[in-house]
Amino acid sequence: MAVSQTVAASSSGMAPATSLASQAYTRIEEQLVTLQLAPGALVSEGELIELTGIGRTPVREAIQRLASQELFQVIPRKGLLVAPVSQSAMLDILETRKPLERLIVHRAALSARDEQRSALSSLARDMATAHERFDRFLRLDHDLDKLLDACAENPFASSALEPLRTHSRRFWYFHRERVQLSDAIAAHAQLARLVARRDFNGAQRASDATIAVLERLVGGIDRVS
Repeated sequence: MAVSQTVAASSSGMAPATSLASQAYTRIEEQLVTLQLAPGALVSEGELIELTGIGRTPVREAIQRLASQELFQVIPRKGLLVAPVSQSAMLDILETRKPLERLIVHRAALSARDEQRSALSSLARDMATAHERFDRFLRLDHDLDKLLDACAENPFASSALEPLRTHSRRFWYFHRERVQLSDAIAAHAQLARLVARRDFNGAQRASDATIAVLERLVGGIDRVS
């Protein structure tokens, strides 16, 4: 969370600890997605405090949230086990994620305000610059998810999708050498354009196409550690 966001949250009555917990979550989640916290590694609460530069209570809240999302397993008296990257789990994730994403893009296409539609069109153009730049693609994918959530205004669906998207990005990153990045970019850019145009039927098909890219990736992997 940016400093300006933190100040705004504080002035609106949000408790600072909540803001710091959100910051801790974001920083740790990024380390998990980019495998800097490696699958199968055992880490301590103290290491995460040092990694984030944030205090014990907010980090502990972030750990609890990530554990509930099955990204960490708490091992009593030993530490935190980083979840493995699992092919079978990803199949379950995609099965769950697909209808929720269709709901989000349908609502987003119907409800997005003019400035949000402009932002979606801009993001679609930015996607075109991500070729051969996997880290940039993942950042734009994350930005698109956040923007679609803001347009859809369904916090229950967005909360359910959050960990599914994190696991998906982590799977992308783990197998990034196998990803057909041009297919992924084209599908996501088309999704953003169709939501911006209020084409909710087309947007739902485009959403399915983004999931299909991941499904093909999962199907093409013989064995995942």
